[in-house]
Amino acid sequence: MQVEYWNEHVNTRFYGADSSYEANREQVAFKSGRTIFYLKNSRPKRSHAVNLMVEDKTKVDGKTEFEWFLWWYENTVQSGTVAFYLKDLESHAGYKAYYLGGEPSWKGQQYKELSLQINEV
Repeated sequence: MQVEYWNEHVNTRFYGADSSYEANREQVAFKSGRTIFYLKNSRPKRSHAVNLMVEDKTKVDGKTEFEWFLWWYENTVQSGTVAFYLKDLESHAGYKAYYLGGEPSWKGQQYKELSLQINEV
């Protein structure tokens, strides 16, 4: 599995997190009415919907912070198909591998507020 790193020109001060577990069980229903549940994975994975404020006015190495994020999304993680390392969103200790769970969206002009879905690998 290929894993990249978060872009060094983009901050990681996430806020407004809404977190949850991803579905981690399979259900088998028999004609008799009996239902059995099985775990998909030994450890449940978590999903985080977060916001991130980035600047879109001051250029660093030829791009603004927002332009660096777009470049990272398009070229490094290839529209969310490649996982990336990021400081653990819950414990803030150590790094974990994540992937984007959907396309990022943003609003604003001089400062962009990014909305991201970040899932554990």
